[in-house]
Amino acid sequence: MNYTNVLRSSLGTFVTRIGLSVAVFLGIFYLAVATSPVVLGIYSLFIAVIRVLDLLTNVGISEAAQKRISEGTERDEFFTATLVVRLGLFVPVGISVTIYHQQIATYIGSGLVVPFLFAGSFTFLVRKTIEAGLVGEKKVAQAGLLQSVYAIGQLMSWILFVSFGYGLFGVLLGYVIGQTVASVVGLLLLELRLKRPTVQHFRSLFEFAKYSWIGAVTTQSWIWTDTLVLGLFVVSSFIGVYELSWQITGVLFLLASAISSTLFANISELSIHDETERITDLLERSLVYTGILAIPGVVGGMIFAEPLLAIFGEEYRVGATVVAVLILSRLFHSYEVVFGNVINALDRPDLMFRTNVVFILVNLVLNVVAVTTIGWVGAALATTGAMILKTGLSYRYIRSILTFSVPIEEILLEVLSALIMGACLWFLVPVSSTLLPFETIVFISLGAAIYAVSVLLLVERVRIATADVFRSLLRIKA
Repeated sequence: MNYTNVLRSSLGTFVTRIGLSVAVFLGIFYLAVATSPVVLGIYSLFIAVIRVLDLLTNVGISEAAQKRISEGTERDEFFTATLVVRLGLFVPVGISVTIYHQQIATYIGSGLVVPFLFAGSFTFLVRKTIEAGLVGEKKVAQAGLLQSVYAIGQLMSWILFVSFGYGLFGVLLGYVIGQTVASVVGLLLLELRLKRPTVQHFRSLFEFAKYSWIGAVTTQSWIWTDTLVLGLFVVSSFIGVYELSWQITGVLFLLASAISSTLFANISELSIHDETERITDLLERSLVYTGILAIPGVVGGMIFAEPLLAIFGEEYRVGATVVAVLILSRLFHSYEVVFGNVINALDRPDLMFRTNVVFILVNLVLNVVAVTTIGWVGAALATTGAMILKTGLSYRYIRSILTFSVPIEEILLEVLSALIMGACLWFLVPVSSTLLPFETIVFISLGAAIYAVSVLLLVERVRIATADVFRSLLRIKA
């Protein structure tokens, strides 16, 4: 397997996720400017509750579907079985929301959200099931495209409804519209069709899901535990600032996410044929690029966190420390997600089960303790600490089943490139004055250029791979 093809596929997925990041960024920017931190906070809690409801209708089935469908046999039956299970679980979840609607409304901060929880949860369920099918078909980039379609559809709806004065109602309706549009597009891209499954298909899914469900819980725990805990102790305006900070740091994780998704599909296939050497080679090469965005992000975040937040409004400046801490968590998560996806692709979800149980418990306990003692910044510190622990555990387990070498030299050269960038910016950025939005963007772009040049000059493998990808793309265009 030519790694250039894997890297090109990862870059394709990365590009679609850049589109997603831009759409999400513009959406959050619009809400921050057109509404208030309170509305943004209510919306964030609304999304967090939807993700909790999604866990109850998923229980690892979507992750199991990706694995079974990617193996290439009886794909239609596995996809249909996945949809049947998830829709069946949606019924008791919907009944529970009806029973506890008053408590949910009080927690989120508005009674308006409850009707939208039904529509939002259902459309999200459909979209995620379709995405699982696309990933199983190795259409990782197309699966990522659905997220961009959702974000763009939501953004356009927000602009329309909020500008006409519909406020929070328009924000929630925009979410449902975005999910619906993405689901329709996904159906057009999906080659899988409904086909009657047998008991064996359900049994096979549950066999994998009995371990992978904890992975699904972990993913949502990683993203939403801090928000859910903040909802208990902090006012909506601070939650809005926190979520904005989280979204800003998300761009640093995009390449690692794309690489891990591409690796899962390819290594899953290689594992069927016991091609250990090729699996090891893919992993070692991928680790060179995994942190290539997050590493400079740690340095850049310490310099630009406050002026970057100020672009959204002066009231968001208070989140500068949160941004700096969350960037560090994104760096560790970049490596952890690669280790975790490779372990699952090697059909060892039992190992990730152990890691995820520890992470969930530690993350929850640390968040409660930190938020109640330190305040809302404690949520970022707790989340980062839990992710560092999970990364260490994932590394330990992958070393127990696969012998590979970490490209330490290349990673250290990336760190050196980030420090070179930081040193240049230290002399160029006026520390004493407040940066204007345009100046902030210019300096961030300059820092990115300095880092890119440094990496290309110092890291030979990156330089060669970049040239190979460009030559490959030029041949395709020709």
